[in-house]
Amino acid sequence: MAYLTRRTVFCSTLLLMAAWTQNSYAQQVTAIAGEPWGVGRLVVSFPRADFGDPIDSEAFSISDPNGRIFYPVFKPRRFLPLLQSLLGADTITPPQELEVYFLFRGDSPLELTVETPTPQKFQVTPRQFRDGPHRNMTNQWWRTYNEVARQRTDSSDHSPVLETYLSMMLSDRLGLAPPPLSERSLQDRSALEPSQSLSALMGTEAVHDAMLKAIMNNELAPQGNLGPVVPPIQWAPLATPQPKADVEIESIAKYVPEECFYIRFGSLNNYLWLNKLLERNGGDLSRMISNRRVAFHLNEVVQRQLALKQSELAEIFGDKVVQDVALIGRDTYTREGAAIAMLFHAKQSPLLANDINKNRQDALKKYQRDGATLETVKIGGRDVSFLSTPDNTLRSFYVTRGDFHLVTTSKTIAERFLSLENTKTSLANSREFQYARGLMPVSREDTVFVYLSSQFFRGLYSPQYRVEMRRRLQSVIEMELQQMATAAANNEGYQDTSVEGLITAGFLPPNFGKRADGSNTIISNDTLGDSIRGGRGHFVPIPDMDIVGMTPQETADFNRLRQFHMTEWRQMNPILVGINRFKLNDEGLERIAIDARVSPFQRSNFGQFLSFLGPPLPTHIATTPQDVVAFQAVLDGRFSSGATHYAVAVQDLPFPLEQFTNQGFFNTLRMIQATPGYLTAFPKPGLIDQIPFIGPAAAPDIYGYSQLPFGLLRREYNGFSTLSFHPEILADVTPNLAIVEDSHPAQVRIHVGDISNAQITPLANGLAQSVAKRGSLANAAFFQEVHNQLGIPEDQAKGFADQLLNLEFIDPLNGQFVYEVNDKGNGRWVSTAWNEEGKDFQANVMDWFRGLEARLNVDESLIEFHAQIDMQNEKPQQGLKLPGFNLFDLGGAFGGSKKKEGDEKPKTPTPITPQAEELPEPIPQPAPLPEPAPSGKQF
Repeated sequence: MAYLTRRTVFCSTLLLMAAWTQNSYAQQVTAIAGEPWGVGRLVVSFPRADFGDPIDSEAFSISDPNGRIFYPVFKPRRFLPLLQSLLGADTITPPQELEVYFLFRGDSPLELTVETPTPQKFQVTPRQFRDGPHRNMTNQWWRTYNEVARQRTDSSDHSPVLETYLSMMLSDRLGLAPPPLSERSLQDRSALEPSQSLSALMGTEAVHDAMLKAIMNNELAPQGNLGPVVPPIQWAPLATPQPKADVEIESIAKYVPEECFYIRFGSLNNYLWLNKLLERNGGDLSRMISNRRVAFHLNEVVQRQLALKQSELAEIFGDKVVQDVALIGRDTYTREGAAIAMLFHAKQSPLLANDINKNRQDALKKYQRDGATLETVKIGGRDVSFLSTPDNTLRSFYVTRGDFHLVTTSKTIAERFLSLENTKTSLANSREFQYARGLMPVSREDTVFVYLSSQFFRGLYSPQYRVEMRRRLQSVIEMELQQMATAAANNEGYQDTSVEGLITAGFLPPNFGKRADGSNTIISNDTLGDSIRGGRGHFVPIPDMDIVGMTPQETADFNRLRQFHMTEWRQMNPILVGINRFKLNDEGLERIAIDARVSPFQRSNFGQFLSFLGPPLPTHIATTPQDVVAFQAVLDGRFSSGATHYAVAVQDLPFPLEQFTNQGFFNTLRMIQATPGYLTAFPKPGLIDQIPFIGPAAAPDIYGYSQLPFGLLRREYNGFSTLSFHPEILADVTPNLAIVEDSHPAQVRIHVGDISNAQITPLANGLAQSVAKRGSLANAAFFQEVHNQLGIPEDQAKGFADQLLNLEFIDPLNGQFVYEVNDKGNGRWVSTAWNEEGKDFQANVMDWFRGLEARLNVDESLIEFHAQIDMQNEKPQQGLKLPGFNLFDLGGAFGGSKKKEGDEKPKTPTPITPQAEELPEPIPQPAPLPEPAPSGKQF
């Protein structure tokens, strides 16, 4: 309490000093006329009504009645900002003033309205142009503009397309070089280097940003004569051990091409379980862990494109019709348009075919106005059903072989599926897959089995994939640039917003739109598309695109990639993952067991990451029962005399929430000091003793204690060196630390207890809420920036932002973004959750997470990861009332005969209790850790 009182008094003093000095800053307005732009600056004080969310969400704008203000930048300022930041006072006290720079046209007086969001009006007559003052103020505007853009980029949860575009476009049009910090960022193309090919493979935001900068800087060569497609990379042979002669292979694998990824569910119920998990999290499993700021709705997009809709009866009767299910494909680029397929092994093929065809007819009817067609096409000499729309919102091939039904977005996958009847290039015939099935046999009955073959990875590095990935990325970025350029030109009053007009005016680079394949952006009814690939988010799958030639630049880029992989990363290692579910009780508590392996494995591919790890040890550090979170790792001896076993743990003890904040150096230090945890190492690494001045002064007393800076304590006891800010934790933990045997060798071990209802739960929720609130405010600030920079009407800014990035901005606080207009007619974007400040916040992970045990083992031929996650599912509902229709009705979900008109109406059915999922019986809880030997066994 004493600390809180001192900080409150200090912050109050700061506020008084700020109030005393505000009058010297308020209503400072300067404007200098010029061509093509004048430049202005003003400083206003914040009214008390704006303190809190209005300021934190940057609900700022500046305007004049004649629309003469452009490209403003807003910078909240504080009295003694460095001191406030160090002391953390900036987390309590609001900014005291707002500095605004802006460009304007003309030399007549300006009638300015600055909204903070409280409107404040000013009148200023621009001074006549003088080169020196005008240049100096323009440079001040430019430095501040780039500084704020960098801050937004660092804090964004999405690609910084708007900030990058505006900085580069204005730099080129105004002849202003970016400031040094911004220049380094704008010149960074490292994500496009061959050594970063994995980033390109994953389609990271860094790759998108690097390509955007290259396009804006006019670095992509214009369309020219195409040369031949170069041969693929010659990968080193993969030394796959001989599989067992009697290894069991599931039937469905015989119908999967060896170059496809393979996710087998084993039953329809397993697939439905994962699908429901996706639906509960908006199609993004990462939302189970963190409260995301954007949503992609990819699961919904894929189901719509394939025209596969889950029926209400599938959960109860689906396993009577479907024997096995697998998701396969050549890639997972679902944001742009993936080559994927659903493969079903039917028990009753007519019923399954009827259900699939009914879904296709429903989709045809729903999208008829969008040009949907359902036709029969020839593929490999076979009739194949093809459902499509011109923009590929629907793109679904349906073909069968016996009891195996394939629904896919890719014509190429359909061709390969049919060709397997006459070739031995299926996954089941692959020696690599047979060896994998020896490691993870079918008899495990995994809920989900994932196999990524070396052929799958090699396909992603083929010339076709690498070239088309770059071309479709260029297409997507040019759609974004054309949207922003058109909006900026409209805002500035330009009439010609054609591509040629935008290039001439400097809103787009000279080589814009000159693509190697001759494609161009199509804008129709506020939707965007590519002239040869389809609508954005529904591009033609990469295997279906014909690459008839490569530009010299594409050839040079691929040859550099080839050289890197033939000398540095010479093999692609297959990955296999098995996921199984176990029932722990009748209240919905389950254990998810995950086994992942990379085998065969070439250690040199992962040398940089693995170089820090020591050898796998069949031992671990026995910690205390109070440790709710514990992380252990065996590291090599580069910083000590040999391999060292480290453990860091947080105990389930009360955390003083008044200490919670992660802003400001001293506040962060105080939060770390208050966290009830410790770090220990065996044998003693001696790192602290090597630090000048600190090491010699850290000699232990007779009990092994020594005092370190910032209140940190160390105790050397029984061969362990342990650090903590809490002497009572050191006293309790150190006598119990010991090295104990473990049946599983590993270098890394993780333990997380049930944090959903523990003493540390408020800390976890506080951290999650802090991150979510910053994200919520940042999203609202981005909508405001779209309005300020591009002139999009404020109430339409979110819709423009969603379309620009092809996603949906959502509130990580679980509220809704709304455009709120007050009684004075002033509006701003807010979240409905901001009004629930006092309401308890619960992190998404707390809804389901009940514990984790994990370990990682790496040797010369294998990477092995095992984890057990306890999760709480919803308890099955009793007495589920089913819809009143005949299961086998031809018009129903699975077919049958229709009743004639006049037949007796069906009675309301009796509620039916669906059969519970048949999970394995509760498994025993893990055996307790062995007690350490009296002497504390060590090595």
